Amino acid sequence: MSAKVDQFCNKLRDRLVAMEGRIKSVKTNIQDMSEQAEEALRDKLDAARSKLQARKERLEQTRANLKARAQQKMTETKEAVSEWKAKRETRKLNSRADRAEAYAADAIDYALDSIDEAEEAILDAVVARIDADAAQ
Repeated sequence: MSAKVDQFCNKLRDRLVAMEGRIKSVKTNIQDMSEQAEEALRDKLDAARSKLQARKERLEQTRANLKARAQQKMTETKEAVSEWKAKRETRKLNSRADRAEAYAADAIDYALDSIDEAEEAILDAVVARIDADAAQ
């Protein structure tokens, strides 16, 4: 494989490892919730909301990037790409490859941010259930 492909694969692997770590962290937090006091849960929810709020702008930018790339992919037909290959239009093919790599990276970043959002939703649901149970 080329050095660029190796480099892209390494970056992708790093992001996937980070995603796996976040998922494990959320799972551990959920399992530990039953052992935590109500106040600690509320603190964790507040921290998750703050973290999510701080990343909101980046999340919106990532969504916009994904949407723009999806539009770009629709305009790049298979016929056009085949034509670029036949004519050896390396500039266009390299640009397409760069955009595809950026799209993959954005998709992983979006997934990571979605895990944070899911964690906040889970904590919110647990706190809401505690409130409902306490009112009964």
